[in-house]
Amino acid sequence: MLYWRLFFCVAALNNLVIGAIMLFSADQAAAQIGLTGASASYFVGFGGLMIAIFGVAYALVAHRPLPNRNFVAIGALGKACTVVFSSWHAAQHHIPQNIYLLSMGDLVFALIFAIFLQQTRNAPNATP
Repeated sequence: MLYWRLFFCVAALNNLVIGAIMLFSADQAAAQIGLTGASASYFVGFGGLMIAIFGVAYALVAHRPLPNRNFVAIGALGKACTVVFSSWHAAQHHIPQNIYLLSMGDLVFALIFAIFLQQTRNAPNATP
């Protein structure tokens, strides 16, 4: 479990850092991705808040991987949906290519999350 704990520490830090940047620098982050208007910083900040909350969940998994396994299932779903959502918007030319490529990091995390879920599905003390 040591490697999984380290991996989920990395996942937690990734989400916490990205979430904090989006939350506390919402105006600058909105400008970087081409969002304008009065509500742009709200939507970027809100997205950052949600990303940071997932970071807290991954930190809980790092602390106790098997009892908190359900957070990984929700996280895998969220990351897979992010990839699909970003792919659709990239295909429609709604988002810049660099933002789309950043979202592909979530594809890597989703795949590794799936491996964790597969490997631990019958482990003692694991949530279903």
